[in-house]
Amino acid sequence: MIRVIEIEHIKGIQLKRFALDIAHNKPSLLVAPNGFGKSSLATAFNSMNNRRIALDEDDLYLENIANLPRIYIEYIRPDGSVATLQADNAKNTISNEIDCFVINNLTKPRGIGSQYGRATATLEIKDVVLVDRIPDNIAFNYSFRDSQARFGVCSRVLPNSNVVLANLLLVEQLSENYLSLQRGNGDRIQGRINAIIAEINAQQGTAQVILDWITDNRLADLKQIEYLNTIGDLIHAFDIGFNSEAKSYLAAIQLIWLYNQNPNNFKASCVFSIYKLDKQRFDNTLSTFNCTWKSIRSSETGGKLVVKFPKAIHISNGQRDILTFISMLFRAKRNLKKAANILIIDEVFDYLDDANLTAAQYYITTFIKEYDSLGKRIYPLILTHLNPNYFKNFAFSNQKVYYLDSSTIQVSPHIIRLLRNRENANIKADLDKYLLHYHPGTINKRAEFRALALPETWGESNNFIQHLNNEVTNYLANQPYDPFAVCGALRVKIEEIAYNKLQSPEARTAFLTTHKTRSKLEKAEEMGIVSPESHYLLGIIYNEGMHWKDNQDNVSPIASKLENLTIKKLIRDVFA
Repeated sequence: MIRVIEIEHIKGIQLKRFALDIAHNKPSLLVAPNGFGKSSLATAFNSMNNRRIALDEDDLYLENIANLPRIYIEYIRPDGSVATLQADNAKNTISNEIDCFVINNLTKPRGIGSQYGRATATLEIKDVVLVDRIPDNIAFNYSFRDSQARFGVCSRVLPNSNVVLANLLLVEQLSENYLSLQRGNGDRIQGRINAIIAEINAQQGTAQVILDWITDNRLADLKQIEYLNTIGDLIHAFDIGFNSEAKSYLAAIQLIWLYNQNPNNFKASCVFSIYKLDKQRFDNTLSTFNCTWKSIRSSETGGKLVVKFPKAIHISNGQRDILTFISMLFRAKRNLKKAANILIIDEVFDYLDDANLTAAQYYITTFIKEYDSLGKRIYPLILTHLNPNYFKNFAFSNQKVYYLDSSTIQVSPHIIRLLRNRENANIKADLDKYLLHYHPGTINKRAEFRALALPETWGESNNFIQHLNNEVTNYLANQPYDPFAVCGALRVKIEEIAYNKLQSPEARTAFLTTHKTRSKLEKAEEMGIVSPESHYLLGIIYNEGMHWKDNQDNVSPIASKLENLTIKKLIRDVFA
């Protein structure tokens, strides 16, 4: 678990501490309004190398070199111990325990000057470097003849292990079992293997006859040999044409020999094989989404594996965004190697259309599952300004939402209890009609409110509306206020303004019997009363604040909007 992230003196952040308790292997949505500093947080993590934070002066807080950058993380290890990790301009202890990678928007404007005094601009998509250095093409140097010579007179029973080494997926699995390959060459284990080989060499007949004898008489013994069985079972799990478990074990014996002849060469060969597999995987994935006439594939350039994109005008925004995202996700996978890893996605999802957003979420989910299957912990931190409780753009099954701009503003517990009891049959009809919407009439529900442990005086609509208006007065005077009360007062006031402009009793009755504030305003418009556009726009405020959802931060999204100076100006105009 990542308990705390603290950022200091990086871009727009002077000092921010986020107490988050982020769980591993699930999507974490970090929500904050534009201008809060989400990109500064991404820049902070993107600036770290293995030794320290390396920032351009432009990315220092106030562009002042005296403001030394710092990233601090409190991380709870699987054993329950707490690691306090820190990076600054001189050191980095975070990289000792956690790998970090940032995905952000790679589309950049580029200006083009002209000798005639004109200038043009174009959008370019930065090349994505998938692999910084293509590994050397090192051969395994496997010799079937050498293996036959070492095995003995019945070497005709051996399978050619080049079939194993040519299977890129199988080699990838072998690369995760170097320890078994090494220990399979120990004296005790080789003694047991050599004893069985001697028995095999004592047999007569064709290769198939001898293979059948091994299967019937010695395969069980081979499967009991520690480390050999790890490699043998691994090979047998792949369909490479052996059609015999005994052949898989005979191939495993040869691979143990090959590895221990030159472990460094074997590992280097695996590295190049895995590189070829990764390139193949990436190109296959990219081709799935590459529907543009511009063929986009990875290419080996200057010793690097690179994806080059056409100019932005030659590719749709949706294709551009999803292709660059997939490319960066591939690069992230190659960089996030530790047991614990942080992947930051900086507002990339906010601008994807529905189809590409679905595709991107699929790849994130697959990415998480892959790390989970390897017993690793991945923390995908998705930075967004869109509140997923209202913009249904994220559909992860196990996502968790964190509000970076978490508000300390307090909501009255009585207001919370009132909203939780909105559906109570004893007060529902009158609550909706007289308290949470405008109505010139009055009610007396003191007894019902008292029974629900609500302030008894609120059972009279005049008292309740006065309470809401008092909170608006505090809000506009920059005094402590209840944001939910302000939302309620705003809704009632906007409806009251429209109602008072209506002249006939029939029009007013039609207004009062219409449900929902927007519908009421539209009904008034049908009767010739046009409300200001701001009264509609403020619906995101007054509708959001009239419901309470348990087990989530209800306050921060509303408080952040109410603290916006433009929003406050619009609300002040309503109550002017």
